[in-house]
Amino acid sequence: MEFAGPDAADFANVRALNGAFLELARRRRLSRACLNGLDEKLANRLQGLSDIQARRLACAPFLLFSLRERDARLWEQLFKAAGNPDLFAASSAASDELARLTAAGLGFVWQLAQRNPYAARVLAGATLHWCEQIADRTFFQLLAVTRIREDLLQLRSGGAGDLWLKLLDAGVKKEDRIRQCAHISALHAVLTHDRSNVRQTWATAARKMDRPGLHVAEESDEG
Repeated sequence: MEFAGPDAADFANVRALNGAFLELARRRRLSRACLNGLDEKLANRLQGLSDIQARRLACAPFLLFSLRERDARLWEQLFKAAGNPDLFAASSAASDELARLTAAGLGFVWQLAQRNPYAARVLAGATLHWCEQIADRTFFQLLAVTRIREDLLQLRSGGAGDLWLKLLDAGVKKEDRIRQCAHISALHAVLTHDRSNVRQTWATAARKMDRPGLHVAEESDEG
């Protein structure tokens, strides 16, 4: 069966969201909990990225942060407790910046889950069941049930030290080929990690993505 991979616009949105996430990390506006178990040395490297390194890492072809898409218990609780959610009720969100990024990330994945759930699974590592759950609700409903959560947005696979060492080393190199290989290798690792209950072969997913989305923009500055 053929699937439509993410398109150039999807990857542009991923880069923008990744850039915003990295900016919060570099400005130390993310709590330690948001870094999701990342080793302290790697956390310091993440927070110490230069502007050009952050732009390069933002080009990774998947979201560098997670909305806890695979935490079935969390989302079951959110949906079960939804009742009559009030979007305008007082929020306990950690910061306006984090709340805006969470809403933006959720909105991106939500529309992708409706339009192309296969692409949502590639870019966000989500399950088909989760995609179906959020696609079955309005964006307003999703915002209302998630806005009070301070812990929804987290670094993706923070406990995977080897993955983040690769991203923060080869993944920010000036050489295009080295950087792209690191990004694709990281994508493969993210999609195949703890997926014993997923029948789809994710390596095939990575190969089927539209090539324009994997291109790294030319850089005129040195780094």
